[in-house]
Order: sequence, then structure tokens, then C-alpha cells
Amino acid sequence: MRDARRTCPCTLAVLSIVTTAAGCLSRDLAPLHPCTVATVSERIRSSDVEAVDLLLVIDNSNSMQEEQRSLGEQIPRLIRMLTRGDRDDDGRQDFRPARSLHVGVVSTDMGTRGYRVHTCANPDVGDDGRLRGWDRRRGDCPVAPETGRFGSFLDFEPGVDPDAAARDVACVAAMGTGGCGFEQQLEAALKAVSTSEAPIAFWDPSGRSTGGHADGANAGFLRPDSVLAILLLTDEEDCSMADPRLADPNESNPHFPGDLNLRCFQYPHAAHPVERYVQGLLASRPTSDRLVFAAITGVPVDAVDEPGEVDEPADFDRLLADPRMQEQLVPDPTRPGRMMLAPSCEVAGRGKAVPPRRIVRVAGELMRRGAGAVVQSICQSDYGPALDRLVDRIADALGGACLPRPLHPDATGRVPCEVVEWLPATGPITRCEQLPGREAAGMDPDTGRARCRIVQRVMRDGRPPQAPGWYYDTESVERAEQCGPSGRRIAFTEDARPPAGSEVRLECLQPVSRVPEGVLDVGSPCGGIASCSAGQTLTEGTCARTLVCDPVRNEWVVPCRVDADCEAEDLAGFRCDPSRGACVHPTC
Repeated sequence: MRDARRTCPCTLAVLSIVTTAAGCLSRDLAPLHPCTVATVSERIRSSDVEAVDLLLVIDNSNSMQEEQRSLGEQIPRLIRMLTRGDRDDDGRQDFRPARSLHVGVVSTDMGTRGYRVHTCANPDVGDDGRLRGWDRRRGDCPVAPETGRFGSFLDFEPGVDPDAAARDVACVAAMGTGGCGFEQQLEAALKAVSTSEAPIAFWDPSGRSTGGHADGANAGFLRPDSVLAILLLTDEEDCSMADPRLADPNESNPHFPGDLNLRCFQYPHAAHPVERYVQGLLASRPTSDRLVFAAITGVPVDAVDEPGEVDEPADFDRLLADPRMQEQLVPDPTRPGRMMLAPSCEVAGRGKAVPPRRIVRVAGELMRRGAGAVVQSICQSDYGPALDRLVDRIADALGGACLPRPLHPDATGRVPCEVVEWLPATGPITRCEQLPGREAAGMDPDTGRARCRIVQRVMRDGRPPQAPGWYYDTESVERAEQCGPSGRRIAFTEDARPPAGSEVRLECLQPVSRVPEGVLDVGSPCGGIASCSAGQTLTEGTCARTLVCDPVRNEWVVPCRVDADCEAEDLAGFRCDPSRGACVHPTC
């Protein structure tokens, strides 16, 4: 959401690959002067994830025809990216692809609890969060809801023609605009992925609450070991009703009087609390990092993050504070004497959208709790960048322990990192001493969970270490298959893999180069070479200036004898340390 890059008050720059709300996490990709050390903080996974279950929640109300078309144009590319791991269609794998992909589609039509509203064909439960179906043999796409043929999803397993299947997905997503104008985006998503045994009550026309469809009408779509990615496409705010009387169209309704189009805005207490969807969606996954929540919705185009940036919880807070995201009533030009919500964004000749504050709040809360989250504008003419952001989050979840940039081993082969594990609060394993290769690191004061420091080991001649622990892997065949030919990862010995339910983070202190890749400068790893002259070409790259290797830290430093040797513009504030013979900064 706009430019969230900001100075962290610590003396260390922070690079956060998977962000949390804790500590001094920032998004700077270069060191903050005067230090050239960065903290790398990354959530890692001990086991591979190969399956993605993608749920498209499509607003099918009367204003959505062009938006559905714009999404449909991008769906084949989205499927190619996920199944090939290729972001830019250049034939090279950029991230670990999904080995198995399910795609399902639901509408935002959850009915009106029995009240007759002219845009709602099924006034009881609408489409009820059931997956839309199709019949390729009949060319019937999507199957009309009144046929009762729901429960279909596309399975991109090996052998399936991905292009033909992607066309089917695009066809189903273009479901038309005859759906209920009482959009319940969050309720539809939650009911689609919740089981009948989940502790969540959904409304039923019989008067009895019911469970979700994940193990019933939608059975087979959501798998227990997958990454679940949910994408909402809507130009309206969520109006997931807790009180069915909110949909009573009578303007003299004694409980919720007034314009039906403004009820959700005027009576927010009649909607389910946002926390219902935060907890419910998280409960659908074994760990929060296997959930990605994305929305292409009514936020201002210039208020969302640009390609290449990374969302943080504070970004969503900033988005909610944007003046255009405040709910305000203005005269409705199409209905004289009536009011409407002021649009938060609009596209000439296509339409407008209103502030989706509940949807943005869900995204922010999910991210704070470890899920991936993306919010993009429905008023963009091209949804390609929005789907790129979704793919980035899915790739993060699939990537497991792959690292985006190299670490710098010292002379012993160890990297300046720690792997810290939060054990489950309950279950058979809750203490560090129950597992090999662990050292107790105290209890988490917020959760009461035991923290363990996993012991670092070193690969020798491409072979995993024998003693239990974790290691930095740049050589194994498994690493190449998972992270690409030049990739690197954090790996665990077989007997030291974290148990199910644990959370693991990699924390590193290491130099970060301020120059382009392939150029050696202050902070670059030495690679066993003692000196590097300006313009000299070494196996690791070309020297940007005259440097010497600090053997303790295995990094290049500027040599010096007096302070005057440290007067380069980008070394402002550095002084010569005679004991090291190198330019250093006092605060570092």
C-alpha cells in the first residue's frame, strides 16, 4: 500500500522475507548507513509443500461484467505461472511450482435469509459457498445454479492439458451478473473451505445452524497438506449477515429501517465480526503460513503496493486511514433524492467501487498472524500485476526453506545465523529436550510455547552432516530440485526435522552488498581470496574498489592506515581501525 519503505530505528538494516509484527522489521533491501550488516528474518518450513488449492470468490452482482472479463483474461497466465513456476513466460523456472493444483470457483451470493429481494434468485442461501460446476461435453459453462450441479473443481494433475483446463476456469469465473446484490464475500469463502465439524455455525433455512461444505458439497477440493489461496474479486464491501433481518427489503423494517442498499453501512453491528473470518480461515490450515488471502477490490489504485514490494501489517493500517477509504454518503445521481456511498475508486466508462474496509481488515489480521495477504485495486485496467502479487505469496508458501539470496559461510563453513523453533503448546512434543539437536531458548512470553535453538551443522563434500541439526545447503540434488540450479536452502537432518505444529524462523546477521550482483564491494563474501584490487576480475565478480578480506567475518572491507583513507562518499562517518586495518563505523 503505497511506499511502506521506512527507516528502522535500529542500527541494523532489516530484510524481512516473510514479515511478522514483531521487532524492528522493515523492507529495505540495502543496508542503512552507517552499517553494512543486515538482519535476515525468514519463516522456514521443514517439510515440502507441493499442492495448491486456489479458491476464486467472484462477485456476480450486476456491476461486475467488465471486472469478470478482466480477471478471465489473466487466468490462463495465472495457471501457467503456478504450474510451471515461471513468472515471466521466459521458459525458466523462477520459483518452485505447484506439483498439484486445484482451482474452484464460488460466487458471493449467499441469499437473503428468505427475504424476497429482486436481484436474489434463491432468497434462502443463494449459491451457499458451493463450487460452481461446468460440463465441457455440453459446452455448458458455468452450469446454472438452479440445476443443482455444484461441487466441481479443476484438478491440474500431471497429464491434464493445462491450457484447456485454464480456459475452463476462465469460463466458470465469468459466471455472469445475475447474482444477489447482497454480497457476502467473506461468508462464501469461509463456508466453502470449512468442514461440517468446524466450530462455526452457518445459517440454514430450517432454522438450524449447519457446518461448512469442505467435506460435503465441496469434498475433495481442499486437501489437508496444501497451500490454500483465496482470491476475492468484488467492487463492494462485504455484508456477511449475522442478523437475517438486515435483508428485509421493507424500508419501514422496525429493526433495520432505511434504504436496503445502505443497510450494511448503516448497521455494521448486524454483520458477523471480522474475527470470525480471521479465525475460521486460519483454522482451515494446519499452520498459518499455508494460507494466502488476496482481494482485488475497491481500494484506490495509487494506494496499493507496487510490483516488487512486500506487504506489511502497517501497510493495511495505512490503507484504512486513506481519506478515500472512509465511508461517506453522497447524493446518488441515478436515484434523485437518495444517497449512496462515495466511491473509493472508479474507472471511466466501466464503473466504480466502494471502500472494502472489512476485507482489508481481514487481510491485515491474517498477515499479522502469519498468513500471506495481498490487496489490489479492482479499478486497475490490467489485473496482471495484481495476480503477480498473489503468485508471489503462493511462491513464498511453496518455497519452504529456499532462500532468495546467498548467506556467507565463515572459514568453518558455518553461516552467521540461528534457527529458532517454537514448539506446539499441546501434544506429545512440547519441550526442547524431547528432540535431538536442540538447545532450550526459554519460553515465549506471549504464547507460553517453548523455544528451541536448533544446532547448526556443516555439509562436507556435498554430504549432509551426521549429527542432528540444521545446515546451509548449496550443493545437494534435492536443493537444486526444490530451489533451482543456483538456489540455496536451509535443510534439516532426518532426525532433527521440526514436528508438526511447530514454527521455525531463520535469523541472520550478515553483510549486505550495496552494489549490483557480480560486483564485489564492502560486505561481499571473500570466497577465500585475500585481496581485491579496483577493476580486478575474480571468479566471484569484478572488484568495485581496492579491498582486503576480513578473515574472521569472511567479508571484504576497505583497507586503511589513517582516517583519511575512509573518506569515500559512501563511507561517511567511517574511521580507520588500526587493529583490523579496515574502515569501520563506531556504531557498528
